Amino acid sequence: MATILSDKPEIELLDGRAFPKVSPKARHAGVQAALIRVIEDLAGDRGFVGPEWRFKIGRADDTNTTFVPDVAYVSFERLRGIPEKQRDEPPFAPDIAVEVRSPSDNLAFLRRKIERYLQTGSKLVLVADPDKRTLVAHDSQGARNYATGERFEHTAMPWLTFDVAAIFTKLDLLRG
Repeated sequence: MATILSDKPEIELLDGRAFPKVSPKARHAGVQAALIRVIEDLAGDRGFVGPEWRFKIGRADDTNTTFVPDVAYVSFERLRGIPEKQRDEPPFAPDIAVEVRSPSDNLAFLRRKIERYLQTGSKLVLVADPDKRTLVAHDSQGARNYATGERFEHTAMPWLTFDVAAIFTKLDLLRG
């Protein structure tokens, strides 16, 4: 079996198959940063939020899947439940996984990632689209679209409520 390096450019694995991370641009980075701020502020002392954090997401029949969500949130309770040395690359899906869409995204891979996140412990998967200014929330029951001008609320994370426009505000400032 070939060795796959996971150094830059970042590589994600799904069932042992390598998928390069899309190189983020300014719009992607701005939305990613806004989501980090929003989730971190609202999470308070409930958990840890981080960008580009690697997770070893596996099932009993799968040990070759690692994802690097654009933003991840994990409760402190879950993190404290694993040995400290595993916290850098937790052996489970994050409670909240966030993916920020890029024009060059592989949509089939994105759909499979969402499914795998939900199958392996994520309570909520958020997909932000900077072009459409939308946020799609995926959970075990399905998906719901939120548009700019709406308030995000979800039963999977009742503490996570915010105006969707807040994650796209900096994009308007880029236009000048």
